[in-house]
Amino acid sequence: MKKFISVLIAFVTFISFASLNVFAATYFQYKNFIFESYSDKTCKIIDYVGSEEDVVVPDELIGDDVVSLAFGAFMDKTDIKTVTLPNTLTTMENAVFTRSYNLASVNIPANCTTIGSSIFQDCISLRNVVIESNLTVITRQMFLNCASLEEITLPATVETIDRFAFRGCISLKSITIPKSTTNIASNAFMDCPNLTIRGYVGSYAQQFATDYNIPFEPINDYMLGDVDLDGEITIYDVTTLQKYLADITTLTSEQLSVCDVNKDGSIGIDDATTIQKYLADVILSFD
Repeated sequence: MKKFISVLIAFVTFISFASLNVFAATYFQYKNFIFESYSDKTCKIIDYVGSEEDVVVPDELIGDDVVSLAFGAFMDKTDIKTVTLPNTLTTMENAVFTRSYNLASVNIPANCTTIGSSIFQDCISLRNVVIESNLTVITRQMFLNCASLEEITLPATVETIDRFAFRGCISLKSITIPKSTTNIASNAFMDCPNLTIRGYVGSYAQQFATDYNIPFEPINDYMLGDVDLDGEITIYDVTTLQKYLADITTLTSEQLSVCDVNKDGSIGIDDATTIQKYLADVILSFD
């Protein structure tokens, strides 16, 4: 009887783990993912061993929530073109996608707020990055040498852009930096010859752009034409602009940023006239 029970247990175990390779006490392989399992029913992906072009990282592996990607988990995976990461993910350690030369598109999900350095270093084909999470730091060398990246918008929570974060992004034309950013490493955008920084008037991003001779494109909090910044466009805006043009009064940088309603690159009497036409319903917008 004991022998029969032992055989039965062995058979059930074999059926249960038919698609699961056990590497150590807590290391397993399921499908194309090698992962480490924890007692709280979470796991960390250690390595990816597949060859798909479009990889979808599951939100769980054999019942464990995927919460972390280990150092170099997708390093040197040159077959991969796109990666979709799960909302369960909270942490990416250093160099997760380094030298994944053909990776073109990736998302950083909402719950992933802990990110190591060099995550996308040398991902030379990376073009589309969607950051859904409330990151506070763009880490050291995060996008180093991402030569195909053309534009990126940082989340409103980013406070710091660390050393060499975008160095060598030779195709980077536009980065939108939020008001919350108050620290940018001096070499964060080294070797980005085509870059324009988009940011808010009076922000740290604008000061950084000025200090390092990087073109700056303002983002306005106020409506175009709202010269007195009271939240609506009225005849008082026309009067305020006319007084400025007549040297009767001065305007703040925020006010000046909403004056060029005809979008000709300068502020003049034509802008005051355009606002008057808007108020008289001769034109319906400043587009």
